[in-house]
Amino acid sequence: MELSIMLEYQKLDNALIRLENELRQSPAAKEYTTNKTVLAGAQEQVLKQNREAGEMVTQMQSLITEYEAVEKELKEAESAVPDVDSAVSADFFIRNVQKLISRLKVLASEISKMSGRIVELNQSYAATMTAGKEAKKKLAGCRDAYEAEKAKFMPQATELQQKLQAVEKDCSEEFLTVYKRLRKLKKLPVIVPLNGYNCGGCFMEVAGDLLVKLSTQPFVECPSCGRILYKK
Repeated sequence: MELSIMLEYQKLDNALIRLENELRQSPAAKEYTTNKTVLAGAQEQVLKQNREAGEMVTQMQSLITEYEAVEKELKEAESAVPDVDSAVSADFFIRNVQKLISRLKVLASEISKMSGRIVELNQSYAATMTAGKEAKKKLAGCRDAYEAEKAKFMPQATELQQKLQAVEKDCSEEFLTVYKRLRKLKKLPVIVPLNGYNCGGCFMEVAGDLLVKLSTQPFVECPSCGRILYKK
């Protein structure tokens, strides 16, 4: 594959990137993206709050079940105290009753705290739902303006994409795989020249064996930044 084909591919792709950035920076696109982000955040938060609510309900049910069991045990212990026939037995039951009463107080405190957390979660859930509905409303309101703005860029974007597809046919699979991976990582420009012994992207020195490879193949990958290197 010739170097000129690789550079032509990058030239067209860079033009497409500039076009995409121009659209992204337009007021209509910024408003649309902002509301879309807020809505997505609200939806994610609602799912999280629903999970937390489920966990809290389970914990509350467990606390109430334990409270009722301890309360029942306490009543049984209290009713048994008058029937004991020795000081040792009486002392045992009294300590047991005090222990059960102490546990009931702890459980009551935990249930009270859990109730407070559930109230706070309900309030947070309501606020999140309100924010989500507002973002959804705003998103619907600005969608038409965004679509109209995007339509202005479509003819030029379509033309560039068609040219890219045409050039792709002359590109090697290896080159396209590396290029598209680096583009996704936003390592731009993807293709850079070798400046002396240094990468034209990250400026790190390139080992001698890679320099030798460049004399027999169209490109090598920089070992530091991964960019596609070519010899000028």
